[in-house]
Amino acid sequence: MKRSVLIIDDVKVQAQGLEKGLRTKLSSEYDLKSVFEEQEIIEAIENRYFSLAIVDLRMDGFDFDGIELINKIIETNPFAKIIIVSAFKGEYLLQLKDLFLTGKIIDVLDKEDYDIWIPKLSNIIEKYHQESFKSPDEINNALLEYYSNAKNETDAYSKGEKFEHFVSLLFQSIGYNSINKRIIDKSLNEVDLIIRNEIEDPFLNKFGKYILIECKNKPKDKVDKNTFIVFSNKLKHTNGLAELGIIATTGYLTRNTYLEAIRESSDVRKIIFISNKEFQRLIMSINKLETFKEIIDEQVKDN
Repeated sequence: MKRSVLIIDDVKVQAQGLEKGLRTKLSSEYDLKSVFEEQEIIEAIENRYFSLAIVDLRMDGFDFDGIELINKIIETNPFAKIIIVSAFKGEYLLQLKDLFLTGKIIDVLDKEDYDIWIPKLSNIIEKYHQESFKSPDEINNALLEYYSNAKNETDAYSKGEKFEHFVSLLFQSIGYNSINKRIIDKSLNEVDLIIRNEIEDPFLNKFGKYILIECKNKPKDKVDKNTFIVFSNKLKHTNGLAELGIIATTGYLTRNTYLEAIRESSDVRKIIFISNKEFQRLIMSINKLETFKEIIDEQVKDN
């Protein structure tokens, strides 16, 4: 898991100033990102990995306030904890009481002069990460819960949506920051998830700038040859931007699907399968990045 801090404020100068100030106090292992526009804030919460969010409560002129954003973070990101910063805490006392019951809020701070505030804030950030990153149990348990909820969901639409969300969280836990959902390209192909392949790793960097993922949450069904061919064509339409595709399924794969993968194995583009066995390995792994690379290596060799 990466140490990644998302700073949310409705004032650009304050958001960027806080990011700049924290960069002077925190080590380079921290990934810092500030957002201050409505759409950018929502997209960051929904698509970006972060282990900690710093959220301002009052958002003048926006369609939401910090309380709504914090509830959205709690709903969509089981990995993240939250530091609340505001000069208007008194306006939100009742909502803050409910938020504290979630266990996701690690502190509430008043805004102060930067020379006082930045050292105080950086100490809280470092202490949280030192304590929470000692054990992967909390992360693994959250992933396991999301995986089981996705598999057990009975509503067809919710089933697909929950599984895509689980897969997105899993790849965030591997270390990917930017994951976009339900993208339709110029040829009207829809891709469930597109990951920006931005991890600095010589092995993974060989596979292009993006990774495409097809999600199939049908525990009783098998992924067949036609599913593979359709997905393979989506990968080919990226014009080399994506050279690694993943078919993720809670079901099984037919023998013909494996044979088709072998038949296309000479292609520069590679497609791997992540089903129940691989999900279990990744969820329970201490080093998820290395486990992911092992799965790719094994399947590329097999094919």
